[in-house]
Amino acid sequence: MRERLRQATGEIHARLDETVGHMPVSSENEYAAFLSAQFAARCAVERALAMQPPMGLAAPPSQAAALAQDLADLGVTPERMPHEFALDTPAAALGAAWVLAGSSLGNKAMLVQRGKTGSKGPERFLSDTGLARYFGGLLHVLDRPHSEADIAQAITGALATFALFEQAFAAVRLEKVA
Repeated sequence: MRERLRQATGEIHARLDETVGHMPVSSENEYAAFLSAQFAARCAVERALAMQPPMGLAAPPSQAAALAQDLADLGVTPERMPHEFALDTPAAALGAAWVLAGSSLGNKAMLVQRGKTGSKGPERFLSDTGLARYFGGLLHVLDRPHSEADIAQAITGALATFALFEQAFAAVRLEKVA
C-alpha cells in the first residue's frame, strides 16, 4: 500500500512541498504563516482521526499543542479551518495518518535547514518526535496485504488530507496579501 500511496499522491505532494519549502527559513513572518497553516490543517485532520481512527492503529499523536505554543511565542493567534474535515473509513484514515506521519520527515529536514541558516524562533512543532515514532508502526500496517478497496480508500484519504493542507496554505497566502 505504501508504494501505491506514494504514486497516487506524488503530484499533490510535490506541489505542497514547492509551496511550503522555503517558508520556515525565509523570515519570521513566513515561519509564522507556515505554522498557522499547519495548525489549521492539523487540527482538522486530528479531529477527523479522533472520530475515525486509522485501520490497525490508534490515531497519530497530536501536534496541535506544540503548534499553538509556537504560534503564541510568535504573538500569533491560531485559526482553525472554516469547515469540517471527515474521514469515512478506517482505510481512508490510514491514508490521512500516512500523510501526517510522513510529514515528520520534512519537519526534521526543515529543523536542520533552520539551524544552518541561523533562523530563530520557537521550534516545538518541528522538533517534536511523536510522529516519527508513530511512523514506524504505521509502516508495518501499510506493508501488510490490503484489498484493492482499502488501498483505494487510503489513497482517497491521503489525497483529501494533502488537499486540506493546500487549502490551509492558500488561505494563509491570501491573508498575507489582503
